[in-house]
Amino acid sequence: MPTIKTFKFDRSRGVVWVCDLSDSSKYLNDDKSASTLEEFLPRLHWTAVMVVESAGGRFIKWTGDGFLAWFETSLHRDRGKAAAAVFNAAWHLTFLVNVTQLGLSPGRKFHIRHGITYEHDALLVKIIHTDEHESLDLIGRAVVLAFRISGIKASFPNIVTHRELAEAYAPYRQIGTTFQKRSISKEEELKFFKGHGWQTNQIFASVARRGKPKNIATVIKLAKEAIAKTEGTCTLTDEDSFSMQFLRNMMSGPKWCRDVISKEIQFLRDDFLGSLKKVVPILENLNHQETVSQMRQPNRAL
Repeated sequence: MPTIKTFKFDRSRGVVWVCDLSDSSKYLNDDKSASTLEEFLPRLHWTAVMVVESAGGRFIKWTGDGFLAWFETSLHRDRGKAAAAVFNAAWHLTFLVNVTQLGLSPGRKFHIRHGITYEHDALLVKIIHTDEHESLDLIGRAVVLAFRISGIKASFPNIVTHRELAEAYAPYRQIGTTFQKRSISKEEELKFFKGHGWQTNQIFASVARRGKPKNIATVIKLAKEAIAKTEGTCTLTDEDSFSMQFLRNMMSGPKWCRDVISKEIQFLRDDFLGSLKKVVPILENLNHQETVSQMRQPNRAL
């Protein structure tokens, strides 16, 4: 008996997010890690749904070792704001997996990576089932591109995108994810793009933050802001609103969800926050010594 009643097709635009588990086949092919992978994937699926919904997107489908999500933008000019929401959500998901391993203790740590693109002309396939529930799928050149670039390695938070989104995101940057143009070799073009050159010269990847060295006073200021934010003494931003919604969603889930959140909070308080609080007084002392030394130097202009 058929379970599909009708198909509906529409056109739209939006941000495409593809998440992929790095080297999943290695876990499956190893008897020691296969069972842990089978525990990890359902947890990743659950967490991903919570992350996408908290960020205002739609979870389209599970892809076996990752997922596809869609953030529709009715206006083209909103793509930068939508990109910021997706990059922020991807940052949080990567951080959560890195810190907690979703409550598991695998012999070899799990890592996720992301391909995020902007699709100008998505074909939306709406499927109406006989029980009247609706599912959605996407087709588009940038959808395919997101799947392809999700396999490319990048620095934390492991995001690969293209120039249009990297540039549109810049005015909305929230948590400091920095992108840099990523050259694609002939071997990578064949491996990831199957020999097709579309957008291969427009690929950007997240990189470790670089720039001019900050003086001690600026570092102290940033450290104190991070402490205040972690302790909850700052005004809520859009990023924090996402975090609160995600926290509520996870806390309403299975017990392992609450355990994962507790482990993340413990890491932030003990490892991250504790280290910052120890460093700030040292930096303040160094800054004081530097100021006194400068005051004692003779004025060379005299």
